[in-house]
Amino acid sequence: MKTTILRTLILSALIFFTFGLTIGQPPAGITEKVFTGIPVNLALPASPQRYSVTTDYFNHTLQGAFIDKIRVSGIFTTNMPQNKEGWNNVRIAKSNQLNGQFDAGESQKYMEDFKYEPSEKILQPEFFKDFPFDAVQVKNLVWDLAGIEAFAWGHLDSLKINKLYEVKKMNGTVPLAGLGTFTNNNIQLIWKGVSLMNNELCELIDFRAMDNPLVCNVKMGEKDFSLKGTSHYWGTIYLSLKEKRFEYVELLENVMMEMKWSDQPTSQYVYTTRFMKVEKIQ
Repeated sequence: MKTTILRTLILSALIFFTFGLTIGQPPAGITEKVFTGIPVNLALPASPQRYSVTTDYFNHTLQGAFIDKIRVSGIFTTNMPQNKEGWNNVRIAKSNQLNGQFDAGESQKYMEDFKYEPSEKILQPEFFKDFPFDAVQVKNLVWDLAGIEAFAWGHLDSLKINKLYEVKKMNGTVPLAGLGTFTNNNIQLIWKGVSLMNNELCELIDFRAMDNPLVCNVKMGEKDFSLKGTSHYWGTIYLSLKEKRFEYVELLENVMMEMKWSDQPTSQYVYTTRFMKVEKIQ
């Protein structure tokens, strides 16, 4: 018995000696200097950057009963000539099965080679003149990536390690290209530290905004549609330490909505959760 215990102790010591130092050492390039501030003058990549973007929507009743789910996916390209960004292979898939697999989905032809220069024009109806009016989830792709880029690059000189930063100048109500309005109440950023993604050292920046009102009032044919809701969203951006690009982004959102059609006597209540991931194409 004593011999077995001794062998176990010796083996444990060998494992600790062999691997302990490696586990305790930070990756190459990690020093205390990394945590004194985020580089703000990184050069743009030499070539366009491509990302696979996938957003899954799960619709439930207020009591949590599953209704249906929607997947919106596409290829996003940034850092193109003339400061352009663009989309390809955008698809929408739907399913009534909570645990079922999504099919390939329906191609959204109007988004193929859709290019634009990021600006406040993306909030105006004219920007989406070739889109179906009710293509809300597809328009969300454009708005989401614009918001993520603003969080990623717009406030680096204000972020301190593990200190909450309120982005007050981004708060307020914005139009949704004729669909309604969305109000950011209190956008917050937190620089959490450094991590690895795609074998690259990255700054970790968390973002969040809670209790954000959503309002929609539109005419759909001969019927009027209205929506009132509240959104909470949060996520993490992995920023490269080498150049001005991100390696990965995830966004989560909860939205509680009251929807009403003018030809129906009662409102419909829906609770939607969604998960978005932006993955760099190597």
